[in-house]
Amino acid sequence: MPKARLTFGARKDDPLADPRYEQAKALHRNGRPAEASALLTDLLAEHPGDVGARYALAVCQLDLGARAEARANLRQVIEDYPGHHAAEYLLARELQDEGDLVGAAAGYRRVLAVTEHPEAAARLHQCERTTGIPPVRRMIEHTHVADRGNPVGRVRTRARHLIPSVVRALAVLVLLYWLPALAGAVGGMIGRNVAVLEGRNLRTQQRFSEEYELIVRAFIAGTPLGVILGLLLVLAWIYLIVTLAAVPLQALLNGADLYEYGMDVHTGVLKRSTQFVWYYQITEPPTYLRTLSSYLTHTASLRISYNDTASTTAQLDLSGIDGPQQVHALRTYLQSRIPSERLPIRGPWT
Repeated sequence: MPKARLTFGARKDDPLADPRYEQAKALHRNGRPAEASALLTDLLAEHPGDVGARYALAVCQLDLGARAEARANLRQVIEDYPGHHAAEYLLARELQDEGDLVGAAAGYRRVLAVTEHPEAAARLHQCERTTGIPPVRRMIEHTHVADRGNPVGRVRTRARHLIPSVVRALAVLVLLYWLPALAGAVGGMIGRNVAVLEGRNLRTQQRFSEEYELIVRAFIAGTPLGVILGLLLVLAWIYLIVTLAAVPLQALLNGADLYEYGMDVHTGVLKRSTQFVWYYQITEPPTYLRTLSSYLTHTASLRISYNDTASTTAQLDLSGIDGPQQVHALRTYLQSRIPSERLPIRGPWT
């Protein structure tokens, strides 16, 4: 097996870093994995939770041919740090070499769900071509059951993606507070109505609190403009409160759960929708979306077109699910799943 590089460890400039890690890294780089393994074993005896050292030890063990020990350490790394895609990839490669194509394919999918990894994509295709994960059609023909398969990942709407909606709600509220002064500056219409109630002229440059007081008094007095402004102000407050409450709920609830054969998409808060989409239903590669607001929040979205019936197409959006790089990686993963699932069901003409 080719020698893998030591990665995901303490930085050299970290004052708390154990120097033995860097020594082991240098030994491994110089072709001395046995000595590096001994150093890392001592380090882990004192710091068993050091994920970087455990991953590095697994790499050394693979170089030394201690594959069972390496697999155990890789599994421990993944358990302690689920986002460690390098450990996922090495473990999947080991499983593939051992003939566990189903487990290897699941591992490669987890890697591709979080990062673009050309080797993982190529090896996943090898596993699938070698009967690793049969298309859903073959599964139905053999078992008469369409199972969504094992979970491979999940994505959720990022809270920062929703910041622009909060800003819009605040802008509406501020605009309503200052509307009397703005209208007075333009035509004086609201100013004249409020001036009758107040017994004085409305200046266009009044303080924020004065504008609010004028709206409230006009509302209490029952003037048409006062009533309209008062109701709009109440609605603006409700809109702001609902928007603020919806942000954590959307970040918690909205997104997608990814499986081997499809994805469960969750949208909405008060009006909830959960739609399971088989990969064979997806009609084209997902569309990568960014808007001005998503550039400001450093998020991106995916638009998925799928057959909701045999002859019609629908769309759904995974909005603001992560940063651009992660969304590109998810798009790559979905692209890798569509042909192998769609062709046996729909045929090459679609």
